Amino acid sequence: MYIFCKRKKIIIISIIIIGLIIILFNLFNNIKKERIYYELFTGLYTSIFYFTSISLGSLFFLVLQNVSKSGWSIIIHPIMEEVSSFIPYGGFMILIIIFLNTSDIIHMFHWMDTDLYNPNSLKYDKIIASKEMFLNIPFFLIRSFIYVLGCSFFYFKIKKISKVLNVTSSLNDYKKLNFISIIYIIFFSIISIFMSWDWIMSFNPHWFSTLFGWYILSSTIITGISMITMIAIYLNKKKYFTLFNKNHLHDLSKYLFSSSLLWTYFWFSQFLLYWYGNIPEEISFFIKREENYNYIHFWMLIPNFIIPFFTLISSKNKINSNIVFSVGLILMIGHYINIYSIIYPDLNVKFGMYEIGSILLIGGLFIYILFSNLNKKKLYSIGHPFFKESKNYKYPYM
Repeated sequence: MYIFCKRKKIIIISIIIIGLIIILFNLFNNIKKERIYYELFTGLYTSIFYFTSISLGSLFFLVLQNVSKSGWSIIIHPIMEEVSSFIPYGGFMILIIIFLNTSDIIHMFHWMDTDLYNPNSLKYDKIIASKEMFLNIPFFLIRSFIYVLGCSFFYFKIKKISKVLNVTSSLNDYKKLNFISIIYIIFFSIISIFMSWDWIMSFNPHWFSTLFGWYILSSTIITGISMITMIAIYLNKKKYFTLFNKNHLHDLSKYLFSSSLLWTYFWFSQFLLYWYGNIPEEISFFIKREENYNYIHFWMLIPNFIIPFFTLISSKNKINSNIVFSVGLILMIGHYINIYSIIYPDLNVKFGMYEIGSILLIGGLFIYILFSNLNKKKLYSIGHPFFKESKNYKYPYM
């Protein structure tokens, strides 16, 4: 049973406060700057989306294990559940920023300007106006509510059934867990595509990608698995999670390795189709990131593909907890850069103090919520019918 001690609480709260101080200091120091709120909320939005996507990836990975009836991973299920705990908090914060965008406070979503749809206005944009049926504020808000409320509902429902199953060891409860997991996979597989269109791709309504939803989903899965792996290693080293062994670590490492390849495949496919298609409105996405953001779209391949590929290709490295933890951390950093690279160039904002403060503030909240949920929680799903299989699991080729 993990104990979230007072000293750790103070450290994490201090990180949150430092992040808040950095944001407030920069805000008051640049209060007369024209785009001050725009830059502030861009930094906050990026961090909130990033940490929410980690939780969404963790929950999706959990339900995949449930649906596939994987026995090896049952030991890790409680970790997956708690890494998912930021979903309702992050979702609620995203909704607040979206609401602020519908007012005169900030204008991150350019298409929300009603003059763009008015043929008599000098701002009239024929391309954006043609998308009015989808890109209109009421429908956008309804969709966002569905994303947040739907994912939050499934998170609480899955956690509740899992808790009951841990007590009853009932086959009926196990079937309920399996059924709700199937429904969530169907739900999330659909809404994750629309979510990526709405919450990121609509920053640049002139550009679109048929692969974009899958590209974001793959990034979400990687960060979710990375966080699960890092927390499992941390708890194991602190002697709270002793049933977690090299066999489980090896399988998690394989998922890290394969999911990074999946993300790279989507990255390359999108680049190949658009760049060599040489259509101006499509390649503008890449040109903007090359000319104004120092080729960030290519540099991020180092932490997101090259390092994990050449490190985790070795079976020996897959069971080295220090190496796997380091790769997980590198992937977490790499995919923040990935989220940054697909948001900031379209909003014409550069990395600065708001981003540092936002990472500390939202990241601190994420970790605090995670460890608060782990506090005094039984870290093993002993009531699950596959628990003994997971406890005695041995990878056959080790």
